[in-house]
Amino acid sequence: MALANPTFTDRYISDGNTAILSLKNFYDTILVTDVDDREYIYRIPIADFFTKYRHQLEDTIEYYSVSETSFYKPKTVSLHIYDTTEMWLALLRLNNMRNITEFCEPIIMVYNPISVKNLINIFFKREGIVG
Repeated sequence: MALANPTFTDRYISDGNTAILSLKNFYDTILVTDVDDREYIYRIPIADFFTKYRHQLEDTIEYYSVSETSFYKPKTVSLHIYDTTEMWLALLRLNNMRNITEFCEPIIMVYNPISVKNLINIFFKREGIVG
């Protein structure tokens, strides 16, 4: 998978909007607000691809050594492993971490990049997310 083209902003946004490995494909969300005060609107996840298919993904789990310079940087680790930052939340969930302040372990579990991408493609095709 080629990295997004960062040279031109419009191309970068277009690449992000059409990427298969994208948070919008991994998580369903709803918007909520206070009916009496609509100043703030919050997006809340209600469904999670990695939770839904956790049993099928178990066979792809392997251990990964995180350098100290990548502590608290799950997006950097995701980019290095998967060529996208969009799998950062999956890394946190897989390692039972609630937020990035807990992302400071020297050894973590990851999904094997080739295997997980193959499974993602299969499940997305079944769900009609990609053709």
